[in-house]
Amino acid sequence: MEQADRKIDAHYHHAKRLHGAGHLSEAKNIYQQILTITPTHADTMDMLGVLLLQTNQAEQALDWIQAAIDIRPDTALFHVHRAHALLALGRGTDAETAARRAIALKRADAAAHQALGHALTDTGDYAGAVQAYRDAARLKPDLPDILNNLGTALHHTHRLDEAAQTLNRALTRAPRDPAVLLNLSSVLRDLGRMEDAEKRLLAARRIAPEDPRIHYNNALLNLLLGRFDVAWPDWEARFRAGAIPSRSLDKPLWNGEPLQGRTLLIHAEQGLGDTMQFCRYDLPSDGPVLLEVQPRIARLIASRFRGGEAPIMRTPKDPLPPIDLQCPLMSLPAIRRTIPATTPYLFAEPDAEARWRERIGGFGFRVGIAWQGNPDRREDQGRSIPLREFLPLATLPDIRLIGLQRDAGAEQRTEDMPVEWLGDDFDSGPDGFIDTAAAMMHLDLVITSDTAIAHLAGALGRPVWVALRAVPDWRWMLNRPDSPWYPTMRLFRQTTRGDWTTVFAAMRLALEHRAEQRIP
Repeated sequence: MEQADRKIDAHYHHAKRLHGAGHLSEAKNIYQQILTITPTHADTMDMLGVLLLQTNQAEQALDWIQAAIDIRPDTALFHVHRAHALLALGRGTDAETAARRAIALKRADAAAHQALGHALTDTGDYAGAVQAYRDAARLKPDLPDILNNLGTALHHTHRLDEAAQTLNRALTRAPRDPAVLLNLSSVLRDLGRMEDAEKRLLAARRIAPEDPRIHYNNALLNLLLGRFDVAWPDWEARFRAGAIPSRSLDKPLWNGEPLQGRTLLIHAEQGLGDTMQFCRYDLPSDGPVLLEVQPRIARLIASRFRGGEAPIMRTPKDPLPPIDLQCPLMSLPAIRRTIPATTPYLFAEPDAEARWRERIGGFGFRVGIAWQGNPDRREDQGRSIPLREFLPLATLPDIRLIGLQRDAGAEQRTEDMPVEWLGDDFDSGPDGFIDTAAAMMHLDLVITSDTAIAHLAGALGRPVWVALRAVPDWRWMLNRPDSPWYPTMRLFRQTTRGDWTTVFAAMRLALEHRAEQRIP
């Protein structure tokens, strides 16, 4: 090695030591000096990219790492770093390609398998992420954070017992790691071990009191336990925690103060069922209010304001007029601190009602059923129900099962099932749930899994039974057969995780009694 090369090499390793010790500014200066002298020093390009990534400059980081790859395309580590930069930019599919390239170059590289696990998690392939993290742990058991990664991936695949065991091992290694404590708390919550979940969460909060992820998970736990007043302040951390994408509106948040003529935008933020549930709140009347909802249900939500002064309804596709204040729709309960339970507050359209009255007819005890939520959402694990679980209800005398399911889940239907289908034109237009709402007005009962159908039936004031997993979404709370959100709703809960048989056996008994009595 020539003297100039040895000098560059010495500077590079000195910069890496500074970098590893957290002296990022000094390390960056040396990296830049090296590149001024030797513009094609690939290792320095790569490490400058890593440093920029650590300082939240992912776009610049990717440029430097890619430049290093252009010079030395067969260096696995460069591709691992590229995968991390792509992950920071939200490009999960590209990150997966980069990680797989690193593995092809160096199959025994644990960091590459870990990066692949991160990428597969981001793209929703949780089973693939579990395998990638297992490979990383096998290759390098002491790889930082690997047990936490694996435990979280197991949680995502609803393998809760394995997840708890893995995260407990991670906690043994790092007893004061707030991320491990937080993830373990979430798994314990889903296992129904609420006291243990709360202990882990409080321990995490003592270590990292400002971490928004801990505040958000504290809100979820307290909401599930029915401690609404305690939960709502932490609920507002959901955006900072990254649980819900934040709108970049650059306008102050409305906290319930008088508008005094200012224009307020209230915007939907999560699923269709969430919008149906939280549009119940009265809106301020001392200034213009714009209510922004998902395009598919804008027509349905407009029924909320029939006969009264309506806000200016819009969808995210519409140009946003000037506004002064903004408020996410699901912040309204935290602002109002009440649950308006008066129903109905959504309404079917008269013309559609007449059409579906004739189609459904008036004979028998008419039970609308829905079984499948959005399969693309991780929350759907254990929430949706196989259609076959509903079929024993049809063996009761005079019971008509009428399918309300469209799109996802419809593939479970077969012609020999004792279920009536409402035809291909049922809610086939661009406006969602218009026909569903009208059909519900001519049903004696709706039975559904935890989907938007449950919220629609409740908002219409129709009798509705909801089948819930052992530890459900927070809004259904625990150990109660009713819901403060919907007076006409009855909740049937699993007593054993994953067991729907006992839930539907209880429903069958209740349905037999209801059909005999024709309870309204």
